[in-house]
Amino acid sequence: MLVDAHGPDHAESVWRRFITPATWPEWAHLIRDVDVATPVLEAGTTGRVHGPPGVAVDFEVTRVDPVLRTWSWRAGRARAAVDMDHHVLPAPGGGSRALLRVPGRAAALLQPYRLPAGAALRRLVAPSPDGAAEEPVRSFGFAFAPSYAAAARAFGITPRTAAVEVGPQWLFVRYGPWRLATPRSNVASAEVTGGFAWAKTAGPPHLSFSDRGVSFTTNGDAALCLTFHEPVPAIDPTATVTHPSATLSVAEPELLAEALGLRV
Repeated sequence: MLVDAHGPDHAESVWRRFITPATWPEWAHLIRDVDVATPVLEAGTTGRVHGPPGVAVDFEVTRVDPVLRTWSWRAGRARAAVDMDHHVLPAPGGGSRALLRVPGRAAALLQPYRLPAGAALRRLVAPSPDGAAEEPVRSFGFAFAPSYAAAARAFGITPRTAAVEVGPQWLFVRYGPWRLATPRSNVASAEVTGGFAWAKTAGPPHLSFSDRGVSFTTNGDAALCLTFHEPVPAIDPTATVTHPSATLSVAEPELLAEALGLRV
């Protein structure tokens, strides 16, 4: 399960609130209070989140990376424990994106949590910028062929809902309701490719059964195929299926490769 929100606040401001438990009740309205061992999250931080009356959840932070602005925790105890990953990415225009991912079987059980989690993330990224430095983010639109556009529209994929964003640390792909997010350091290589069969690539993202690569294709002529050092989730909401590569039919494949610092 992946929940994301886009808002006007700068990524660094959002990150500071995300890792400061004292601020959580301000933007996550299901949280009434937090008992925590450290004022700012770090690996090994333990605590308890107090939700609606009678609900309290213990947690332990398992990872914090301030460069990538990502942190993970394990919430709950024993067999009821759930792992969650949290990310903050800069967005075009000086805003930011906040993401929460629940991998594995727990994703199906926590689907009811999607709505309150989305609302909380939208409040997290909503405040006006507080002077944090804007980070350059380049956005690359997809090139839609007419026959592909008609098939994609049925799945909520349009020029307004599909783009590839390259920031200082992250690659982020929006494709209708699908998302792919990975650190730029995880991108291993790039190759311009094309000549796709409409029946195999039009519509929603497609999974290659030969190598488990994922394709986001809006035309059959040209795209950029990226390979990853570590496979990434995208097509599967539980993040059980991961992909060693992704094909992106952006309008300017060579420029996307250049923005990622890759040769084609």
